[in-house]
Amino acid sequence: MRYCWSCKRLTVGKPLFCNHCGKSYDVKYCPRLHENPRGAQACSQCGSRDLSLPQRHVPWWRKVTIMLFNLSGVTLLILTVLYGVYMGFQVLSDPYGLLRPMLLGLLLALLWLLYVIV
Repeated sequence: MRYCWSCKRLTVGKPLFCNHCGKSYDVKYCPRLHENPRGAQACSQCGSRDLSLPQRHVPWWRKVTIMLFNLSGVTLLILTVLYGVYMGFQVLSDPYGLLRPMLLGLLLALLWLLYVIV
């Protein structure tokens, strides 16, 4: 699966071009599909000047930041499921001692709010 940074969509498999916007991934291709670097003005094998448009360049640190942001969302989701199980157990075992679990739920809700805002 490949992610296009230009149109922000996923394409299944290992395609040379984005199925949605038609841009190539990090390289330029000539009509004969020879691979060329992003900065090429002409094909290095056949000399064609008709090269594809690559997707916009995204620095590596930006990709890492987005990956960590998505990972934190998955972590929050797992914590929310675990909290639901814990809260259900607390309600069944000690319905009068719910203050601490409710405060934990409030903290979890604030973390979700921060995640959604940022």
